[in-house]
Amino acid sequence: MSPTDPHSLLGLSPGAGEREIKHAFRRLAMRWHPDRNADPAAIEHFKRLRAAYEDLLAGYSRCPAPAAAPHDAQAADTRPEPPPEAPPRGADRREDLVLSLEEAFAGGEKAFTIADEIPCDACGGSGEEVLRHTRLCATCHGSGRVRDGRSLTACADCGGRGYLNRQACAACHGSGQARAARKLRVRIPAGVLDGDELRVAGAGEDCDRAGGKPGDLLLRVVLAPHALYRLDGRDLMLTRPVSAFRMLLGGELPIPLPDGVRNLKLEPGPATTRELRVKGAGFPGRGGARAGALIVRLVPVLPEAPDAEILALLERAETRLQNTLSRHLPDVASWEERWLPDIPETR
Repeated sequence: MSPTDPHSLLGLSPGAGEREIKHAFRRLAMRWHPDRNADPAAIEHFKRLRAAYEDLLAGYSRCPAPAAAPHDAQAADTRPEPPPEAPPRGADRREDLVLSLEEAFAGGEKAFTIADEIPCDACGGSGEEVLRHTRLCATCHGSGRVRDGRSLTACADCGGRGYLNRQACAACHGSGQARAARKLRVRIPAGVLDGDELRVAGAGEDCDRAGGKPGDLLLRVVLAPHALYRLDGRDLMLTRPVSAFRMLLGGELPIPLPDGVRNLKLEPGPATTRELRVKGAGFPGRGGARAGALIVRLVPVLPEAPDAEILALLERAETRLQNTLSRHLPDVASWEERWLPDIPETR
């Protein structure tokens, strides 16, 4: 590639985008502008840089017109006009959006912060800062030359001058970029699930081309683990300990949901682990999908260290059960009938 080629002058590869061209010129202009560089050759070199920059940018505005096919005036009047070209857009940006299960269940708005990279204010995006005092180049030790095989060549770090009047910008460590926080309010539909994608129009990358629009922000939903709830599709599942006596008696049982407490009817039944299932009371439906079920796994629990009053009540209940053993405790009655009648009581 020729040293006078615009891409070579700006240190770019062929096919570089408009944004890369602008960034490269801004970086080199900070170094070679006559107001910043006292080298007599700086003026001419800066002119070449600007000409290369303008030439490359002009290539983006050139739009060769398609060759017109021969036709008569009558045909031109009846031919439909081509649809207008869509304006150029910036790139879409992808981020993760971490939600609690409660946030995903109810929906609403959530604050979201994007970390953007912008040109460093301290160095104007060049990545360099001007030294107050020049210093010897550490690479060539002030000679301006370095050995390349058997010959000496100009030192690339100091441009052959033997001294440096610039160094990497302390604010951005030579990157030319700084971080900036951009805050958004994101609307969350009720019932989003892990892996769903939300699109925020116009919140992506800026477009470098004139008249272009920014891209979109694509947010992938990530549901944080929850201490109580578990999702199986849209079915909302949880485990609840329950008094064994309440399971025997039945009644209303309060169940916590992400949006409040709901009382469920518990039918009298055995004091064994069982499930309550309420259709449509689980995770909300979305995009044509129906709401899931609420599934509550009930685990019976017996009292620990009962006091005298509880023990007296239990004794009365046990006496009643013993009088109607075959009805209420058939397994116990069957076992005692088989193994106890012929065995004399021991003292």
